[in-house]
Amino acid sequence: MTTALIDLKTVARDDRGLRIALAGELDFYTAGRVAPRLRELAGSGHRNIVMDLYGLSFCDSAGIDLLTRFNHHCRAAGTRLFLCDVPPLVVKSIRVLAADRDLTLVAS
Repeated sequence: MTTALIDLKTVARDDRGLRIALAGELDFYTAGRVAPRLRELAGSGHRNIVMDLYGLSFCDSAGIDLLTRFNHHCRAAGTRLFLCDVPPLVVKSIRVLAADRDLTLVAS
């Protein structure tokens, strides 16, 4: 059995919002590991959440689906989600899957 690696950590928390970082491989196997924590963060009461994806080495359609669902949870809670430092291959996948209609990608 292979252990897939994913790391989610809080980078900063201030009056502007919450900055988190996701690193490793976001795929079918690891999305389920971080989903509960993301749902918790979506309802944490922050106006903005910035998710830094610089350390993401891989992201499949299940990972992009997780990001889209996280965005929906954030919106329902009155929080804006911004994805920053998204690796080029992940940006390409987001666009191919038309998830860029829902997700906000920003430069850091």
